[in-house]
Amino acid sequence: MANYVDKLLNLELPDEKSNLSHGEIVALCSEFLNAGTDMTSTALQWLWPTWRICMKLPYLKAVILEGLRRHPPGHFLLSHTVTEEVELNGYVVPKNAAIYIHGCGHGFRPKCVDVES
Repeated sequence: MANYVDKLLNLELPDEKSNLSHGEIVALCSEFLNAGTDMTSTALQWLWPTWRICMKLPYLKAVILEGLRRHPPGHFLLSHTVTEEVELNGYVVPKNAAIYIHGCGHGFRPKCVDVES
């Protein structure tokens, strides 16, 4: 499966008839990673002092974990590209299709959690 970096490496700029430089790829990857972690790190900074208290308060710990399960900081996992045609649950996924996994949805699947939503 191809990922974000593979897509950048294979990207051809139409105006310049060339690919991105190493520096441009590093800058784009850095922006992508920083954008995804800023909100998460901020949320964790607010939760960390509370988390130490939560270890002594099981009900509060359960409430915070339930909140993160129902409303996670990031909804989608990194995209992937299918390298060959595949059939999943009766659906044909063509070669080179981009796949986005909805990580948030797993918190609501009965097979993933054993509490009723």
